Amino acid sequence: MSASIRRWRFPATTQYIAHARYVVSAHARWLGADGGAVALAISEAFTSAIVHAPVAADPGDVEVTVLRRPGELEICVCDDGPCSGHVDGAADDDDLGFRMIEQITSRLELTRRAQGGTQVRMSFPVT
Repeated sequence: MSASIRRWRFPATTQYIAHARYVVSAHARWLGADGGAVALAISEAFTSAIVHAPVAADPGDVEVTVLRRPGELEICVCDDGPCSGHVDGAADDDDLGFRMIEQITSRLELTRRAQGGTQVRMSFPVT
């Protein structure tokens, strides 16, 4: 299978966590990844995006991108938040959600985005 990409934007509110989890994990399962692992990782990353969202009338968006490559599914969760609690490349030791994601992914990277916010890049094996 050649590389394929899919992108969604969700409002950074709690009402969209379940929707994002369902849509992205179903797509990941269709592409050959472990849908349960993806669902858990999306829930944790999306929740973190909401926790770190700007405090304003408009909380911004969470963008989820899924890229399928041979043998790997890469998922990026990007937010507009202020990045508090995250260091480039790693989560805080106290951040149980990201420690859990590290256990179920083949790769996890946390980076600050130049335009603001955080990018969570996760990789999952595919069959």
